[in-house]
Amino acid sequence: MTSLGGVVPTTHAITRDLTGIVVVSIPVTDLAVSAAWYCDLLDLELVREFGDENTVTGCALADFAAHYMVALRRRDATAGHADLRGEHPIIVEAVDAEAAERVRARAAELGVASTSGQHADGAWIEFVDPDGIALRVVHSANGPQHFIGVISTADAAFSFYDTPRLDVPRRVTTVPTGCA
Repeated sequence: MTSLGGVVPTTHAITRDLTGIVVVSIPVTDLAVSAAWYCDLLDLELVREFGDENTVTGCALADFAAHYMVALRRRDATAGHADLRGEHPIIVEAVDAEAAERVRARAAELGVASTSGQHADGAWIEFVDPDGIALRVVHSANGPQHFIGVISTADAAFSFYDTPRLDVPRRVTTVPTGCA
């Protein structure tokens, strides 16, 4: 991700050994339906299948040019029957607002509804997959420049705070960007 991977001011000397996320894996109910949905919407290619001698329990879809994959696992084949309905575990970055709108147009042609909005880190368009899991496309992103805590309320309102409440013990002497 270009703009989200930008430099965030820090007092620590940091070397970036990692360049980004290569694969995101999500649990789904119907592997074939979800694979088709993600392939169609994101123009991905089926590149891997996983399973046993009797059945396919997972697959991977890729855009090798963009260097990322989406892995899908049948929910009934995961430990604890993982469920991400109502969450947005996948956030991809569009080159610009026009590119994001092209994704929205492709989705509309497929009959996939979208919502959109503005977040502290940029503008977004969101699509809900067959399992109720949201895929977010960010554009015009300015990336995380400082800590932001978000509280959601029962009436779907949000409030923000600027001091972390989570105590994250660190075992390193240098602090990577975004961690305290």
